[in-house]
Amino acid sequence: MAQRILKLLRSDELRRSKSDKLIANYIERNLAEIPFETARSIATRLEVSPMTVGRYLRRMGFDGLDELKHALRRDGSNNPAWQVKGSVGRLREDNREGKLLAGLIQQQVDNLGMIYELTTAPEWQQAIEALIAASEVYVAAYQNVRGIAQYFASQLSYTRSRVQFVDGLNGTYAELLDGSVEGRVLFLHDVRRFAAKARPLAEEARRAGVKVILFTDEFCPWAPEVSDICLVVPGSHGPLWDGAATTVAVMDLLLSNIIVVLGDDVGERVAQLTRLQNVFGDFED
Repeated sequence: MAQRILKLLRSDELRRSKSDKLIANYIERNLAEIPFETARSIATRLEVSPMTVGRYLRRMGFDGLDELKHALRRDGSNNPAWQVKGSVGRLREDNREGKLLAGLIQQQVDNLGMIYELTTAPEWQQAIEALIAASEVYVAAYQNVRGIAQYFASQLSYTRSRVQFVDGLNGTYAELLDGSVEGRVLFLHDVRRFAAKARPLAEEARRAGVKVILFTDEFCPWAPEVSDICLVVPGSHGPLWDGAATTVAVMDLLLSNIIVVLGDDVGERVAQLTRLQNVFGDFED
């Protein structure tokens, strides 16, 4: 049953509109949480109406969310969601008692568990290979994830040469899009609310022959349309603001995986950069 539901969610028939894609992506990536959801809670998270969610479920063949829950319960052993197991009794007890921080920590634990599933997906290995093989890597991001992407670009530059963060302040992104160098890769990081420049940049990059790795969240309906490789993480569901723990964890794992693959080459590059830092007095002895 779960496989049938996944096939439905991925079908063109149920992914026609923007709201279709949002709902399909959300249900697919949160099957383990569906028993705790309502049509209204899903609608609130996705910023659509409960009627839109209801109509979508009917198109799936279910008369409301309860029927979908029942179908998932019948085949619970095959639920594809991956969750962290372990002795977290106190955390869960505090969470049940409504303690805010416990709930936020539990969300982070759940999100980190989902990252494992991402690292086993084909897209993960494709991203690693692309970031290593690229002639040049350009990293771009906006708004509140800009600083995290700059951190990633800085760390990635320790593993390989020709890595640059692009801010677009020149109004053209010509350094990325001028076509003067083959084999370029754009690592684009954007999450809801999506920046107005993100999708056009990805489209222009592909038009210029640049391979696009899009790192985004489950709320992005256009991700597969504008990227060559798409890495999708859980979106923010907290009552406050977006947290960075999941994003930083994914980026650190990407870097670690690259270091493992490159091996001694990274050590030689770090030694060279460390010597230069010493020459220019960047760090205290």
